[in-house]
Amino acid sequence: MEIELKLVGNPVDLPATFAAVTGDRYVTRNLVSTYYDTADGSLWRRGFTLRVRERQGAHELTLKQEGGSALKRGEWTVRIENPTADIGLLPPDAPRAAIGAIGPGELQPRFLSDIERRQAEFGTGDALLEVSLDIGRIVAGERQMSVAELEFELLGGPITDMLAAVRSILQERRLVIGVRSKASRGMDLVRDAPPAPVKATGPDLRAADTVDAAVAKVIAVTTMQLMGNLAAAGARQPEGVHQLRVSLRRLRSALAIFKAPLIPRAGDLTVEARLALKRLGPARDMDVFLLETLPRVADFNAGASGLTRLHELAEERQAEAYEQVRRLLADQHFSRFILDLLLIAEGGGSPAGSAGGSLVGKARRLLSRRHRKVVKAGQGFARLTQLQRHDLRLALKELRYACDYFQILFPGKAKRPYVKRLAGLQDDLGTSNDATVASRVARKLAAGDRDGETGVALVTGWSRHRLRAVEPHLRRAWRQFAEAKPFWLP
Repeated sequence: MEIELKLVGNPVDLPATFAAVTGDRYVTRNLVSTYYDTADGSLWRRGFTLRVRERQGAHELTLKQEGGSALKRGEWTVRIENPTADIGLLPPDAPRAAIGAIGPGELQPRFLSDIERRQAEFGTGDALLEVSLDIGRIVAGERQMSVAELEFELLGGPITDMLAAVRSILQERRLVIGVRSKASRGMDLVRDAPPAPVKATGPDLRAADTVDAAVAKVIAVTTMQLMGNLAAAGARQPEGVHQLRVSLRRLRSALAIFKAPLIPRAGDLTVEARLALKRLGPARDMDVFLLETLPRVADFNAGASGLTRLHELAEERQAEAYEQVRRLLADQHFSRFILDLLLIAEGGGSPAGSAGGSLVGKARRLLSRRHRKVVKAGQGFARLTQLQRHDLRLALKELRYACDYFQILFPGKAKRPYVKRLAGLQDDLGTSNDATVASRVARKLAAGDRDGETGVALVTGWSRHRLRAVEPHLRRAWRQFAEAKPFWLP
């Protein structure tokens, strides 16, 4: 198991930080690694990378398993006589069944990395770390990108001591967490594609877990989604920003669920998540307006000059909003926030001590409480104002996140109808909310702009029409959800 964390930032600050950590006791190596896969990317699709590395005249064959954790990756390495990519040469404990049947003739070089590495060991607390300063490039055909990163790998001792040491470095140095492996960057070059967004996954909870263990697992999966979308958001991928916001909302929900065992840090972390959401909000609003709202309005008003002007204004605002996203991702304070989450996920961040009691019983109580909140918020659904329906939508989100976390504790098919109706109602309310928000966004964009005001009228008319059209469907979705039996009840 490889446990590592990267820091990136100004190339001038990286060597200075390395020197401050290690002094002048280090070795320098040149590492040339060739990464292999099948022509259709079978290994990468299954979450694996295979490389042959040349180091001081010798060769190593290494298989790594990507994506299982924010910090940890499976790693299997063997010395080989010749630079040959052959899965059959891997150690006996390599996960060949998960890889599938791939012969040496099917593997071909996809990209390479050429890195100058300065490397040293140092101790911090009870942990022994290996710190590496990597400078070089990744090459895929005619495309290439530079590499400059500081990598911390845990050789022994508590992972929390490693995280605490890196957090101390971020207090003093202008660096931030680096979230992408060389393999993932190389595959982006091969595909000539931006970083892909990452969707949420559920925690692997067990009925025998303590509440503290559940805290760690839930925070771990939300943090993994958060870190997995930093690169996509930084590359101005709308879905990356959306999924980053989803991860922060899921995190806030988890902190609300488990705030008792997390006190006193839950409040501070909730504030940090809310501030990050606020900084990401304008980019998401502009993405939805440009990619979803305006095209739909244009379907009914082709060629309208007012819409063209609104599009121009939205693009200007979008550029400003994404600059705000860039500043958030480059903020050391935000990286320290992520490290605080990792400390909780790795079991070192729950200062209130172990919380006893049955996890299944606690899950039932929490789900019932959130279900009741939704039912109360939706009473008299047909007469609710848009503001009240917005509050209902937020309550539904909280319930859905709780279901995502805890449904694994309740096996069987009974949960499917409930979760399906819950998700459908939430999506329908989201569609209604988007139509309401569209008018507000349009008015804000066009304030004082005569041509833009014409577009506002068209957007407002479309919004009213959409709200009327979706209303019968919304009422039916609410009735179906209200009749669904909660799956966690005996």
